[in-house]
Amino acid sequence: MKKFRDLVVVFLLALCGAAIVAYSMAHLAHYNLGISSSNLRNQALTSAVVLFGFVAVEFIVTSEW
Repeated sequence: MKKFRDLVVVFLLALCGAAIVAYSMAHLAHYNLGISSSNLRNQALTSAVVLFGFVAVEFIVTSEW
């Protein structure tokens, strides 16, 4: 059960980290590059999902069950 709890915590941290990175990228693109926020909304969420997927796959591949 401890391994499952650790896995859930790592996934949640990866999801939060991915969301923070995606939001930061969207913020920089909106205020520094002048891209409208409506164009960035879907791309930011997609980036968060992709980053979370990469971290999740990397963790699953390197973890020992």
